[in-house]
This record gives sequence, structure tokens and C-alpha cells, in this order.
Amino acid sequence: MRVLIVEDEALVAMEIEGMLGLAGHEPIAHADDVLSAVAAAEAEQPDLALVDIQLAQGASGLEVASELKKRGVPVLFATGNCRADRGKGLGLGCLHKPINDRSLAVSIAVADALLSGRPAPAPPPRRDGRPRPAP
Repeated sequence: MRVLIVEDEALVAMEIEGMLGLAGHEPIAHADDVLSAVAAAEAEQPDLALVDIQLAQGASGLEVASELKKRGVPVLFATGNCRADRGKGLGLGCLHKPINDRSLAVSIAVADALLSGRPAPAPPPRRDGRPRPAP
């Protein structure tokens, strides 16, 4: 998948870019506010955007998601501020920070399945070996 990263912390964005590349996805651009996210989406036509909810200088990832939705770009929130009611209807779901290779790969696979109309893959078992509860 071609992925737009909307993240205000440059080091976090670079880390996500690396993880996406290792998972076989193409990080196409990095944005840190609404204007740069919209410009990147229009120029690059991403398959998916990973969007932090709380951006610098008062910018909101919710506003970014709303603008990207208008342009047909699906959003997966990637934030430490995941709450059930935030971003409802704007995104496919929420990837909790801190992000690691495994959680990112599984989240992108689920997003891809949802966008393709395929069943989502089963989540991997928890580290203690027990299965995860069904959603």
C-alpha cells in the first residue's frame, strides 16, 4: 500500500516510514498539519493515511481525517489518544502508540482487507499465548 504519514514528530514519522518499508509498503509522503496533508494527498494519491490525532500548534488529526475523507483517502489513526468516540466515522480504526513493527503490519493488513472487502485477518495471539477476544 502507498501510505501517507501525518505525524508532527519527525523522529516518529521516520520510524514509521522504516517500519512501513520493512512490511512491504510504500511511505509516499510525510505531513504535519492539515495543509501539508491535503497537498500530499492530492499530489500522491495514497491508498491509506496514518494520522496522529494530536498534532503540533493546535492542529487536529480529526480535521486532517475529515479533509482526506472528502478526497477519498481512507485514514487509520495512529495515536496515543485512541478513544472509542474520537474520530468515529472518519477513520477505519486506531493504532495505539507506541507503534511497533508487528502492530503496524497487522493494522495495515486489516485496513487493506477492509478496503478490499475481504475478511480481516485474525489478530495474532497475545504475548502470553492466549487468543485475543473477538471484536
